[in-house]
Amino acid sequence: MNRYGERFKRWRETRGRGEHVPRELWAAAVGIARVHGLHVTARELHLDYGGLKRRQQEQAGSTLQAARKETQFVEWTIASARESGAQLLSECVIEMKSRRGAKMRVELNGPGLAGLTGLCSAFWSAA
Repeated sequence: MNRYGERFKRWRETRGRGEHVPRELWAAAVGIARVHGLHVTARELHLDYGGLKRRQQEQAGSTLQAARKETQFVEWTIASARESGAQLLSECVIEMKSRRGAKMRVELNGPGLAGLTGLCSAFWSAA
């Protein structure tokens, strides 16, 4: 964070009146905020908390949209207990692989199924 603190300081010393913070500095601040948190980053880099939060949300949204566009195949097989003749169990195995090579395999059962959607969304937004 210190390195970018110096970059922001240099930019502030050399900028023209009314000049906006460059995109690359905002992008760096968003990345730092993911690690250190919004409040700490905004305070240390002397940035507007609301502006930093908005940019972080925008970046997260564009990452999620890119991940959705990237998805090429989803197979979802569900057999009811009546069709299979087996006991009705709440079990699920999910395997995911992104184009970048990130992989995740999750085996869920019972109440763990409730968090499946959030888990998958988190994987695609981070992968």
